[in-house]
Amino acid sequence: MPSAIFGNRRKNQFLVRVCIFEELGPVRQFTEEGGLIMSTPQAIQSLPKAFRYSDYLKLPDDDNLYEILKGELVVRTSPNRVHQRCSIRLSVILSVHVTQHELGEVYTAPFDVILDPESSDPEILVKPDLLFVSRDCLQIITAENVQGSPDLIVEILSPSTANTDRDQKFKIYQESKVLHYWIIDPTAQILEEYVWQPNGYSRCALHTNNDEFHPSLFPELVVPLEELWS
Repeated sequence: MPSAIFGNRRKNQFLVRVCIFEELGPVRQFTEEGGLIMSTPQAIQSLPKAFRYSDYLKLPDDDNLYEILKGELVVRTSPNRVHQRCSIRLSVILSVHVTQHELGEVYTAPFDVILDPESSDPEILVKPDLLFVSRDCLQIITAENVQGSPDLIVEILSPSTANTDRDQKFKIYQESKVLHYWIIDPTAQILEEYVWQPNGYSRCALHTNNDEFHPSLFPELVVPLEELWS
């Protein structure tokens, strides 16, 4: 009898959280009412387990972006035009500044970040829209991924990812001591800057519309937000 990997479908959101069973087979994806349904031809033979990095390596090489959030597989489709335009423009601004001042390295999605590298089989793997690793921490970057917490993670909101970026990922980045977290909403034209403190994230700035953003991480950098939206 055919079986399914059961997910939590969200209306109008291209996200699914799934429980993966002991035998992981080929994954197929269907879009229905703005959601995703995942299925596998193999029979369910045991209780669900946490999804881990070893399971991730068995996933199909397709156009989806797969992340693991504390043992849950999250699948998202390619971002829209507004998201990509904002991502590209910010990555150029950051890359130029970081390169000129030899501060470290900037990467854009999709690039795997394993936030629990001490685990023998990690259950947290994210693909931030942008990330920065400082010069003193470049050893955490390998040929295939980042193994540890970047100095900065940037997530650019889409309708399908906003809740995850603001809630589940926010908590994961906070627990993983990602020192700087920026949340950008290109539709509402808002940028929020969070800085890690021992008691959790503190929002140190909120900028809107055509403000100039002076990141605490890069004291000499000025980001004209209008360049991200226009």
